Amino acid sequence: MTTERAEFFYHYTLGPEWQQQIVEQLGANLADNKILILPEEIASGGSIFLEVLPGLSVLLLDMTFHVPVAMTRIPTDHNYYMVYFDIGDEITTHIVEESIHKAGYHSKLGMSFMDANSKGTIMPPVGERSYSLRLFIEKSYLKELGASTRDLSINNQLFDETKNTLFFYSHIDSRSKVLLNNLKEQHFTNPSFELKLKSAALYLLGYLVDRVSRFEPIINKLSQQDIDNVLKTSQYLLDHLLDEFPGLQKMADLAGMSVSKYKILFKKMLKESPNNFFLNEKLLLAQKLLQNGDFNSVQEIAYELGYSSPNYFAKVYKKMFGLLPAEVLIKAGLSG
Repeated sequence: MTTERAEFFYHYTLGPEWQQQIVEQLGANLADNKILILPEEIASGGSIFLEVLPGLSVLLLDMTFHVPVAMTRIPTDHNYYMVYFDIGDEITTHIVEESIHKAGYHSKLGMSFMDANSKGTIMPPVGERSYSLRLFIEKSYLKELGASTRDLSINNQLFDETKNTLFFYSHIDSRSKVLLNNLKEQHFTNPSFELKLKSAALYLLGYLVDRVSRFEPIINKLSQQDIDNVLKTSQYLLDHLLDEFPGLQKMADLAGMSVSKYKILFKKMLKESPNNFFLNEKLLLAQKLLQNGDFNSVQEIAYELGYSSPNYFAKVYKKMFGLLPAEVLIKAGLSG
């Protein structure tokens, strides 16, 4: 028996009024314009939305879905950016160009930064805890914050929407992950949770501004098609971490771009070159494989990841993590 997928469409606003879309489409219950509870047949848990200060709002979602759900955020002309953090128990599926992308072996890119005008669909896992936080930041407010960390002319170019699109997709940084995990240990209906969530939102914003200030500024206008196509290639790389890097020409062809354009846009969106992205993700996967207790030797893992030389694998692993693979290997049968 197949379970029908629930689909709904929505757009966010900096104020709480956007939640009425969920109430009307899914029959959700909205309390005090803050706490949203879906019908139990769809999901357990709920979400909380708060206006932190003028120009900054936060949404925290903590739900376990009981049926497949596709949530499509439609592009809007609202004057804000969205920052998305996902620390759910399982991988959330993202749909790019109507294709569903999942992978058995890949590390989780749990953070994205995007304009409200970009679209996106997510499909949370069924039967597993979904936990995510979104910051909504008014564009003029973020531009003002950015001016404190960059040369004014560069900052003006970065926020000039006729010349540049602000968008990136990455791992959650360690400071943000600690904050999010602390929130995850508490229930959003606790009386003190609102204060903790507002505090966390301000810290996360500070960490974001600090992190972005270290990115190389790449001034380039992105179309929605560019975004979809580059993300499609990054997912392709994540799905093929056990293979060799497929080469820039193949990746550019997959994106429907010239090699030169592809390299620029990939680095703008993923913050590193395609080859470095692939190698770093392969090593992050190696870290997981070394610790999951499914292998008996470093050599086995090296070959699993497509390295013909275990010594070379050990060398690049130590360069990234500061330890040799043998120092962190948990052998099969010893993980319990």
